Amino acid sequence: MNWKFWQRKKNVIEDKELSINEVSERLRGFILDSQINNAHEIAVILGCAISSEEVMEKEEEESDKRVQRVSYLVPILYSQSHALAEGATEFQKVAASHLEDMPNLPEEIWIESRKLMEQVSLACSVGAISQLIDMGLLEIPKQRKRKR
Repeated sequence: MNWKFWQRKKNVIEDKELSINEVSERLRGFILDSQINNAHEIAVILGCAISSEEVMEKEEEESDKRVQRVSYLVPILYSQSHALAEGATEFQKVAASHLEDMPNLPEEIWIESRKLMEQVSLACSVGAISQLIDMGLLEIPKQRKRKR
C-alpha cells in the first residue's frame, strides 16, 4: 500500500518572513497592476521608495506583462465588479432612505457612486490576481499560458 498521499508536499509555499523591500515591491506591483492613474505617486505615499525614470519604465513594462497574463479574466471580473457596485449602491440608497435627516440625493450622484465602486473593485481584482499569479500562489491554465 502506498502511503505517500499522507505526506505533505515539500514544494508547497514555505512560511518565510518577507522583508520590507519585498513587501514594498509587491505593493508597488499591485498598484501598477491595478492600472490606476498616478500609480508611482500613490506607491510613494503608501511608503514605497522613490524610483528613477528608468526603473519606473521597467516596472511599468513588467506590470503590463503581468496584466496581459490575466487579461482573459477581465470580462468576468468586470461583471462581478458591476454586480457588486450595483448591489452596494442599492443598499446605500435603501439605508439613506431610512435616515430622517438625509437629503434626497439626485440619481446622478448614485450613478457616479456606482461607477466609482465598479472601477475600484475591478482595479483591485486585476491587481490582486496578477500579483498572486506572479508570486506563484495561483496558476494560469495551460491553454492560457503564452510563450515569452
